[in-house]
Amino acid sequence: MKKIIIPVLMAAATIVPAAATAEGTPITVEIAYDKALLASDSGAAAVLESINAQARAACSTRMPVTNQPYVDRSCAKDLTKAALKKILDEQEVASLPTAPVFARQVTTLVADAGQR
Repeated sequence: MKKIIIPVLMAAATIVPAAATAEGTPITVEIAYDKALLASDSGAAAVLESINAQARAACSTRMPVTNQPYVDRSCAKDLTKAALKKILDEQEVASLPTAPVFARQVTTLVADAGQR
């Protein structure tokens, strides 16, 4: 039994340093969305879902030993927050209509980040 446990513990020990070295690495992501969809609630919901999916994809990697997918949730949340804020700012500067659902989501994420 001891022979089986030791390799498992060694594998777990190698996963943690690999994940720790990836943390804090800045990334640049281009988020694609349709500005016209932001005018309606249903379109804004579709844009929000797309942005979340793109953020998760950008913050995903595979574990070196097990090759299992891993999503850095903190990275995805920060990336989503930054993208939503930038998109809302661009919408306001261009005087384009923005659905209240989208604006509320941006406000909620920014306020949540400020409290942590």
